[in-house]
Amino acid sequence: MSKPVFALLAFALLPLSGCTGVSSPKLTIVDVHQDESEPTGRRMIIVVKAENLSDVQLPLRDASYTVRLDGRQVFEGQRSPESTLRKWGVQELRFPVAIPAEQWPSSNAPVRYEISGSLVYLPPGKFNEILYDYGLLRPKAGFRGNGEVSLHGPSVSAPSPVAQVTPAGGN
Repeated sequence: MSKPVFALLAFALLPLSGCTGVSSPKLTIVDVHQDESEPTGRRMIIVVKAENLSDVQLPLRDASYTVRLDGRQVFEGQRSPESTLRKWGVQELRFPVAIPAEQWPSSNAPVRYEISGSLVYLPPGKFNEILYDYGLLRPKAGFRGNGEVSLHGPSVSAPSPVAQVTPAGGN
């Protein structure tokens, strides 16, 4: 069967793919913190708790997310979680956010953040895999949160010299 014919057939059957009986994962932002700070910018980490409410494992594909600080968008990106949610499982996913120094607010007080994103997952079944491969199936679960993040997170320290270790009983 040629690709266009198969794609047309898959598109015609697309409404049936939603009838998999698989629940979308529940995503909750549980932590946002500054991870590194250096003169050229800062890195934040977004920690998202992913809960699989189904009795089948769910491969996680792509996460897209945006970050706003003090009302201004400072980051938009994508990341692959490179994991699979086990059935009835809970897992923490960590998404990095790199922010150039000129986009970081100049205030010394904690900064107000707003985060929104989505995560594409793959429901089980060969037919769903085929639809996914052809770009016809992209089920998503969303996450959203806001709060404040401290400017006084960890900073990058100068690298320490490497110590020479001699194995016990060695030469």
